[in-house]
Amino acid sequence: MITDIYAAALSVKEKPDTIRQWVCRRELTHHGYDRRRRVRVDLDELCDLVAAKREARQAERVDHGSDLLS
Repeated sequence: MITDIYAAALSVKEKPDTIRQWVCRRELTHHGYDRRRRVRVDLDELCDLVAAKREARQAERVDHGSDLLS
């Protein structure tokens, strides 16, 4: 589903600025603008990206935690 970044941000609990950065970095596909000139993104693609980033953050925390125990 294609939606604006503000609605998308609410759906995935991320800041609109963060989503805008991902679009600028080409981590997320830009799907044009709506009538109010808001960036549009694919919500399914965004959900996949957010899940991958959260999983990577979680793995990083686990790795750093094991360093502290050594």
